[in-house]
Amino acid sequence: MSPAELEDVLTRVVHPDDPDRRVLLPDELLDTPLDDLDVDSLSRAEMVAVLGDTYRIDISDEQAAALDTPRAVLEFVSARATPGGP
Repeated sequence: MSPAELEDVLTRVVHPDDPDRRVLLPDELLDTPLDDLDVDSLSRAEMVAVLGDTYRIDISDEQAAALDTPRAVLEFVSARATPGGP
């Protein structure tokens, strides 16, 4: 998973009615808590569901709770994504 792919997922869940209002993740924001990036608990739950479906991975509640920064999400998905997936 690339930062650009995570930007797309976050844009879909944070701004579902306004896709032109993008969530951008420059390198300096990769360690910023998702809460500080306006990713609320509902958006986080939707993000986890989208990631699980898109990358064909199971994400437990405990694992989801640990996905608290963009870098944590990127590393988690990259380590578990099914080869040949997106």
